[in-house]
Amino acid sequence: MIDEYDVPLDKAYQNHYYPQMVKLVRSIFSQALKSNKNLEFAVITGCLRIARESIFTGLNNFMVRSISVIAFARILLDKHSEEPLS
Repeated sequence: MIDEYDVPLDKAYQNHYYPQMVKLVRSIFSQALKSNKNLEFAVITGCLRIARESIFTGLNNFMVRSISVIAFARILLDKHSEEPLS
């Protein structure tokens, strides 16, 4: 699980070194996710929307799941709440 992948990208954007950070993050994700034969799947979380020209270009079987998708939100919230959702 990679949590808050977008925080370094946002800071880079605010401080004017975004292209360099995109290159770095894309390289790290490629090494950690795409070419890792021991990894079955990964979960990456963040608040920024994923753009078409994203850092995830080149990853295989990439799927975006938004918290606004009720079924997905229900699964996430059910696992982390004390009372099950109805």
